[in-house]
Amino acid sequence: MSGYHWLASYPKSGNTWLRLALSSLSRDGAPPDFAAKVGFAPIASNRSPFDLLLDVDSADLTDEEAEALRPCFYELEARRHAAPQLRKVHDAWTLTSAGEPLFPPALTLGTLYIARDPRDVAVSLAAHLGMTVDEAITALAAPEATLARGGKRGKTQLAQRLLTWSAHVESWLDAPGMPPPLLLRYEDMTVDAAGALLRVARYLGWAAEREAVERAVAATRFDALFAAEEQYGFHERPLKAVRFFRRGIAGGWRDTLTPAQADQIERDHAKVMARLGYA
Repeated sequence: MSGYHWLASYPKSGNTWLRLALSSLSRDGAPPDFAAKVGFAPIASNRSPFDLLLDVDSADLTDEEAEALRPCFYELEARRHAAPQLRKVHDAWTLTSAGEPLFPPALTLGTLYIARDPRDVAVSLAAHLGMTVDEAITALAAPEATLARGGKRGKTQLAQRLLTWSAHVESWLDAPGMPPPLLLRYEDMTVDAAGALLRVARYLGWAAEREAVERAVAATRFDALFAAEEQYGFHERPLKAVRFFRRGIAGGWRDTLTPAQADQIERDHAKVMARLGYA
């Protein structure tokens, strides 16, 4: 059946680990190949296939014009694949300027939404993008927050509207007309990675045995990913970041954020933090 499973998350919430683990599981527990680019579940905002399939140069389009074409792109792309497709997503679930859902419900087979405590997100995002923690806290509360803004030549991704962290979460969990999403919390994945991966496999309809899941988890332990990045590098690491895989823990914000910074995040996102059990 043609269509998409969206692997959606606010940046720095665990999307990459899940994709690497699923890639390993699809190959019976083989470790990720960091010597080559990871092609499993490519990001939905990738400019290259967008330009190729629509026969456009997205660098000539405004962000709004490119966004308005993305539902058409997904429809054309889905027609080219008989099997379900997995796509990484950092965009919030929104409507385009033409009033269409950016991610068409008719093409959606399911959504895996990965959430992470915004206090940890702020710390990780600051290191990832080379900004201060205070700047990251401001970004998490900015309704206009956008990744890859401005379609200049040389950029590999189209602009992705994030909204605020809270609005991002609720946009996907409450998206109208979409199949019920599977919510995964980063914190739960760190406690029981095998259980989380098995839930994901069942949601996707994969016939995964527990032993294969265990092998995939072992192949994508944080220390294994850390060592692989040390040896080969990792193509998703931004130039401003020292490394992609930093600590891989939950609750690390406690030894990084000041009380005032933690309080600010909790004020900004109290409602959704309570909804997800982060209060």
